[in-house]
Amino acid sequence: MILRGIAAALFMLLSISSIAQDWSLDNYQYGKLYKGYIIDNEGTRIDGYIKYRNRWVMQNEVIFYKVDNLESPKKKYMTSNLSEYKVADKLYHVIPFSGKVGIQMRANLVTNAEGCIKEYVWYDRASSYNKLKKRPGESDEDFGTRKFPSTKVYFKSTDGMGVTKAFFKDDFAKKMAKYLALNKVLAKKVKTKKPGYTKLLDIAKIFKEYNKECGQ
Repeated sequence: MILRGIAAALFMLLSISSIAQDWSLDNYQYGKLYKGYIIDNEGTRIDGYIKYRNRWVMQNEVIFYKVDNLESPKKKYMTSNLSEYKVADKLYHVIPFSGKVGIQMRANLVTNAEGCIKEYVWYDRASSYNKLKKRPGESDEDFGTRKFPSTKVYFKSTDGMGVTKAFFKDDFAKKMAKYLALNKVLAKKVKTKKPGYTKLLDIAKIFKEYNKECGQ
């Protein structure tokens, strides 16, 4: 029964992650309004409708309507002026990561909000993205993935910036041990290079262990 419960929980997390990253046009159409909300920097939540747009634009600005009508008054928000918002099945947190050098507050798509280290996706724009053409037989989803390549981002509220796997690439043991410093036991496993705690491929396991214990 315990194993079944763990499997069910894992399936749910994987489902949430895959749904969040589903940009096919089967369920939602660009340019249409979908129910959602915004939360500003003061913590005020406003429910309404948000225009559904491509995955790069959606993380940089929000076009918000109080009612489900494209002809009604609207308001544009830069995501740096919000703390959170949701449109259709897409939930965004505004964190210090924008895919560029330096720290900029931008919205990142939530793929796993469980634990102290949360997971997100940031979308870039491919070179000459606006000139790319669909290949024969290519789906809208795959075409969009080529136009807007994604990067997995990790963030914990005690940090001043979101990080990617590339952040740990050089001197993995030193950087990861410092990142996990609040969990001395886990940090030591990384620093002493215990098997299973030594490389980028171990990140998912390491962060899962950190999240399991950080709230206790």
